[in-house]
Amino acid sequence: MTATIRYGLLGWPVKQSVSPQMQGTGFRALGIDASYELLPIEPEHFDQRIPELIRDGFAGWNITIPHKGPMLRHLDEIDPVAAQAESVNTVCNRDGRLHGWSTDGFGLERAVNEAFNVKIAGGTFVFWGTGGAARATATHFAHHGARSLTLVNRTVAKAEALGESISRFAPDCELRILSPADDDALRGTFADCSAIIQSSSVGMDGTSLSIPAALLAAGMNVMDMIYKQTPLLKAAAQLGCNTADGRAMLLYQGVKSFEIWTGRDAPVDAMRAALDTALDA
Repeated sequence: MTATIRYGLLGWPVKQSVSPQMQGTGFRALGIDASYELLPIEPEHFDQRIPELIRDGFAGWNITIPHKGPMLRHLDEIDPVAAQAESVNTVCNRDGRLHGWSTDGFGLERAVNEAFNVKIAGGTFVFWGTGGAARATATHFAHHGARSLTLVNRTVAKAEALGESISRFAPDCELRILSPADDDALRGTFADCSAIIQSSSVGMDGTSLSIPAALLAAGMNVMDMIYKQTPLLKAAAQLGCNTADGRAMLLYQGVKSFEIWTGRDAPVDAMRAALDTALDA
């Protein structure tokens, strides 16, 4: 009798995650005897826990904040795009050797295409906020042929650092760095871009508006990585924008992780239904 294959999510905190419902449904749909566990790890204990996970027989895991960067130092092999982004969210344990990927950019790419019928190659995108989520996804977009990226952040130096990192491996991708106060430049950029992607945590409280409504106009494509209807999405919809929250991104990054671990096509419809049920509970 074979043992249940163990997977999990490393982070601090992780109790709010709905990944166990999504991944567990995927395993059951394909008849895979596997579990998916929440693994809360305090930052000061992170380094000592990784060897323990290997000893405990975990076949792989996801990583969320604040461990996506620290995970890098434990890897034996890493996907080049994840290395460039300095961010890993998926690990596969192969006979004690750890292989790492970032599936966040794939998740956002699929979500943008699904919501707006927009392809990354040749597209122009605005990332509002340049924290960890934007770092992984903007790097992926540049690597996959985006024509231009505009990075917007209150701390301009942070956006500049991300831009410099991207330009080293994607010199053909046009980069613009703006602050939220650059109204005129932002209006012009918004009017011409393929999609505006809100990638900061502003709006999670349900009251704060991350992007000023005055910058938006009917017909613009606006996505918020937060996976619920935020004040931004509500305001954008009222103005006639095409809008989408972060659910599909969450789904597809999980789908990619599932496929890396199992080597099989993920049951996307079943995983989406489980994700929606968990988020709407």
